[in-house]
Amino acid sequence: MASVELIDVSIRIKGTIVLDRVSLKIEDKEYVALLGPSGAGPSYVLQAIAGTIPIESGIILINEQDVTHLPPEDRFVGFIFERFNLFPHLSVLDNLLFGPRMRREDLEEKEKIAREMLNLVRLNGREDAISRELSGGMQQRVGIARAVTAGAKILLLDQPYRALDAKIRMEMRFEIREIVKELGLMAVHATHDTEEAMLTSDKIAVFNSGKVEQFDLPDIVFNQPQSVFVANFLAESNIFDGSITNSQASFNEVILNSNSDQEGTGKILIRQREVRIHMSSDGLNNYLSGTVVAIRILGEFIRIVVKINESLILTSKELLSLRWKNPSELIGKDVFVNIHPSKIKLFVYSEN
Repeated sequence: MASVELIDVSIRIKGTIVLDRVSLKIEDKEYVALLGPSGAGPSYVLQAIAGTIPIESGIILINEQDVTHLPPEDRFVGFIFERFNLFPHLSVLDNLLFGPRMRREDLEEKEKIAREMLNLVRLNGREDAISRELSGGMQQRVGIARAVTAGAKILLLDQPYRALDAKIRMEMRFEIREIVKELGLMAVHATHDTEEAMLTSDKIAVFNSGKVEQFDLPDIVFNQPQSVFVANFLAESNIFDGSITNSQASFNEVILNSNSDQEGTGKILIRQREVRIHMSSDGLNNYLSGTVVAIRILGEFIRIVVKINESLILTSKELLSLRWKNPSELIGKDVFVNIHPSKIKLFVYSEN
């Protein structure tokens, strides 16, 4: 049974707090994503677990044992980096056996385990290949096999796919998760990519400025965000100062119906994907009229910016479809913006 727990862990680098009293518990066989912008904390959590960076305060438990002051080699975790850190002059098999050889372990037994691992990560038959001859995806799988051969039950993945091209990156997300699950491992995966976290993880911890903003199942984090930061980081949003009273949202000189479970004054949040653009108001409820002032094509998506009044601009994001055959022709057109009452959220200002 593998488990990892951080209890009030803080890390300071050159006088700056990069982890601020982080508490987090990851259970056996879970695949957990640590999600946040650059410098927000996920990579520091991995380093703290691995023992490659000193902590200022707090406790780190691995398998319920205090490892706070143990060196990295005594923690039995496998660290998989963005860059694969394989020995380029060694064969795949020799990469797997390098650690056991240095520790003077039973190489006959370790080679048996290594070959089993290569089979499980779908690299059987490539034992004699030099690592630099392998694709990026194959090298990542070698990294996992090497960690498991060394005895790791816990994998720490630090932005492992960022160096791969888009197609391979998409394939590897699912492939690595499948391998982790097949081997019964725990994986802790630091990433800036929301989609990657949502697709691969059992749970997501969202970080902001060295703190955990929310830690829960992916669908709960996405659909029930506990802060403006979490809501906007997982899906780009329109955010305004405003209030909701008696199911009426008031912001920037407009009033709309809202089913928000919060009332009071704070930040009104409407995700861009919930702002629907129509050329006619027929059959619409809870809508505003405005003028399209900008269009952005984002690959398979289109972003439409609508000016409602002098103080309110709303942005809509949706799949680029045939109804926007010539999107640039929308600029300057009068449109109607429809927002369902359940999609207008309020995050009440903190009293602190």
